[in-house]
Amino acid sequence: MPTEPNLATEGSLVLVITRNEKKFLLKLQSGHRFHSHIGIIEHDVLIGQPYGTTCLARTGQPILLLQPTLSDLMMRLKRGTQIIYPKDAALIVQRLALRSGSVVLESGTGSGALTTALAWTVAPEGKVITVEGNAEMYQIARHNLLRNGLHEYVEMHQGYLEHWEYPHQVDAVVLDMREPWRTMDKVVSLLKRGGTFVSFLPTTNQVSTQLETLEQTGFTNLQVEEVWIRRFKPIPDRLRPEDQMTAHTGFVVSARLIHDPENPQRWLSRDRLRYQARQEATKRYMARKARQEEQMSGPGRPSLPP
Repeated sequence: MPTEPNLATEGSLVLVITRNEKKFLLKLQSGHRFHSHIGIIEHDVLIGQPYGTTCLARTGQPILLLQPTLSDLMMRLKRGTQIIYPKDAALIVQRLALRSGSVVLESGTGSGALTTALAWTVAPEGKVITVEGNAEMYQIARHNLLRNGLHEYVEMHQGYLEHWEYPHQVDAVVLDMREPWRTMDKVVSLLKRGGTFVSFLPTTNQVSTQLETLEQTGFTNLQVEEVWIRRFKPIPDRLRPEDQMTAHTGFVVSARLIHDPENPQRWLSRDRLRYQARQEATKRYMARKARQEEQMSGPGRPSLPP
């Protein structure tokens, strides 16, 4: 039995693709027009058409009408800073264990790219609480979320996490800021026990400092990951990698908050525990060697040759 077609209606956010693979994100309004490199695209030509339909610009050039994906929404935001790419956002959402109904706190809204991915994931039952200190970035993110139609799932605050108060605990926390380790006391007070945590960091020295702080504040299941995607040219007879690649964008550091008043360190990874054991063994060896040298050079004993 045929199903009713999914139509683009007035107020819909749509994706328009041209023959040379240019993409445009449009919010359809009756009587409006969009000036593109292939000519004017009339909104009225698109309103009422089923998604997946080929339409025409006023010049007769074909355009393809599609519903935008999450990646389309994220990559076509108005930007004030470098955004978190969809490849990293996908891993962050997974590590935060989000689903519809989750309540997640984000600090460092930026242009709202990650906020968009978080809201897309927790809707329609959940909520994103996002905090941004920069007034200009706050307004850019607000504009982007209104345009994407996801603002109803986002509670925005202007300020800094260290000085910000919230009356309830949250399921997950994600930080996109320069020195997230300075806010860990606040994170611990807001995150439910067993809750998930992620910070996104560009450099290894930042990651090392973050790991040390997480170990000291009762987190376990620590992971550091980096996402690379290698795209291929979709030509069946000549399949090969694309000539350019977006490689390193940042490190995703994830952890879980636990409560173990006796010894939270026992829940660190096996690699970390082995490293600690080697460090302790080295300290004991150096102390024993120092005692032996002290005994050898004591009163009445010949000194060791240089």
